[in-house]
Amino acid sequence: MPLVLLFGVAGVTYALAKWHPARPGVPAAAAGSVKLGDQYRGATVFQQTCQGCHGENGSGGVGPRLKDLPVTIAQVKAQIDQGGGTMPAGLVKGHAEEDVLAYVATLIAAK
Repeated sequence: MPLVLLFGVAGVTYALAKWHPARPGVPAAAAGSVKLGDQYRGATVFQQTCQGCHGENGSGGVGPRLKDLPVTIAQVKAQIDQGGGTMPAGLVKGHAEEDVLAYVATLIAAK
């Protein structure tokens, strides 16, 4: 009986974690034609890869401030892909880029 209960609770917990019922949505204007990933994974990748220059929560630092920056998510994607200044091109790629874009979409003041 304890094993059945353990697997039942674990299964429900896993299902709720995958479903994210309380996850706030990405702003509709930000989505556009750019494919966005998971903003929570994006926050982790941002913290590990981007925060050193762009500051905590995109508040600015060596790199430009992203918080409330009036740009589109397509412009952010282009900057990540092409690089610029001291930022190398393609710093994040694939699913990591999609996740970072979803997170950055919650920071910028999308046009």
